[in-house]
Amino acid sequence: MKEEAENRQAMKMENPVINNTWQFIQSQNSHLKMKDLVVASILGALAGVTLATLIMIRCHRDGWSADLYLMSALCIAGITAFFVYGSVALHRHREDAPHKIEGRRDPA
Repeated sequence: MKEEAENRQAMKMENPVINNTWQFIQSQNSHLKMKDLVVASILGALAGVTLATLIMIRCHRDGWSADLYLMSALCIAGITAFFVYGSVALHRHREDAPHKIEGRRDPA
């Protein structure tokens, strides 16, 4: 447990830009409920996978065109949403889990 905390602290020291970006993403999404984060992550994954499948089918059949470039950008946006919202949801779940466990303990 202490080793994990030390590793996290070392990573924060090594990557201040990534740490600042992560803090900004968390602060911008702090108003969202956990269900909202999970739904956004799932929708991002579904959009990314669906668009990737359509791109492969169309590219195999017709070759690259302007609309496939747009679909590629939307696919990347969907996959990025999956990772960002999923990461924020997992981080929030890890922060909230010990508090929920402490609240359930019987004081007797």
